[in-house]
Amino acid sequence: MKKSERQKALKREDGVDFISSMPDAILLSILSRLSSTEETIRSSVLSRRWRYLWTAVPSIDIHYGGKVKENEFKEFMYWVFVNKSVDLNTFRLSCSNYYSMSTVWRWIHAAVTRNVKKLALTFFPKQYNEDIEMPHCLVSCDSLEELELYFSGRGLRLPDIKVFPALRVLDLTCVDLLEDDDLVKHFLESCLLLEDLSLDYCIINKLNLFSISCPKLKKLTIYNGDEDLGLCGGIKVSCPQLVHMDITGYIAIDFFFESLDSLKEAVIDPKFEENTNTKSVLFPGISHVESLHIDFYFFSQCIKAAACDPSLPNLKTLELTTTIDAFTFDKFIRTLNYYPKVESLELVIKQQFYGPEEWQLHEDDKRRIMTPDLESVEFFEFKGEKPKLDLVWLEITCLEMFFSWG
Repeated sequence: MKKSERQKALKREDGVDFISSMPDAILLSILSRLSSTEETIRSSVLSRRWRYLWTAVPSIDIHYGGKVKENEFKEFMYWVFVNKSVDLNTFRLSCSNYYSMSTVWRWIHAAVTRNVKKLALTFFPKQYNEDIEMPHCLVSCDSLEELELYFSGRGLRLPDIKVFPALRVLDLTCVDLLEDDDLVKHFLESCLLLEDLSLDYCIINKLNLFSISCPKLKKLTIYNGDEDLGLCGGIKVSCPQLVHMDITGYIAIDFFFESLDSLKEAVIDPKFEENTNTKSVLFPGISHVESLHIDFYFFSQCIKAAACDPSLPNLKTLELTTTIDAFTFDKFIRTLNYYPKVESLELVIKQQFYGPEEWQLHEDDKRRIMTPDLESVEFFEFKGEKPKLDLVWLEITCLEMFFSWG
């Protein structure tokens, strides 16, 4: 079909194009899928039908990179909020360090007055030592359900009042939580509806004990791959409804887990020197876990120091990560003896082994690994950044396990 014929096919008899004749709900759905508010506003030039349609899109998504004069961008932001005719489901703003804190908070206040449900803010003051204090209008917002903050390592001064009455998801990236243990603990406890907490590359090394006690928290993720950010004294997690927990990287030396009665899946992979003595307490806090991915050296220390039975009666899947230097087969077997009901076992070696090209387990070693419930065993070796699967699936009746290194 020729281009002119296609254009005619998209028009009704009264001359209105097919898309513009669609109901507002469909057009708004189309506009809401555009990548930014700027693109949404550009749709107003299409026809008279589209001129004010963008004002009814329940989201604002703006990234300022300095290409427009600062005063012009301020006027644009004011114009956007003035013309918005509906409450906001989402407000995303990325303005780095181009504007003062007071200016950014005015825009946040405008979003709050429109009952924003999700707020994602990328912002940091020009002065690195200038801390950020969230405005009262934000922490008391009764419509806000999701909050994402990226502060590029700047300090966040937490309020000492009850906060975020409706917040369910809190995602902090590159945020310095400063040094007040009690204030951080009180802040999280006051988020009564919080279900999902994520801290990515956050600075917590000034805390003696980072305590997380949220009555409705279901998912907890803490990750730090930067050794230079340091370790906090310890982390204590006490969340009775927690189902999924992932704590990985340079976080702390000591970990204390209590009352995790709903925990099903856990990743506990702390990074610190292998001669470090941890006082961590895993048991009986994680006793209900069904799938566990954990550092082998750390796990062995916790089992050895356990003041109670270190068994995990519900454990079905166990993945142990280690290095050759920290691994001994006898210690490996002693660890497995505590968990005879494990059905799937994985051993991940995160370091190249400079030894024989092939090492095969002896028959006695094979029998020591297998239990009546074990259905599969997998051994992995990491070479550089790309993992190589050395052993895939082993049947109990035909067991030939071996490592091979190229």
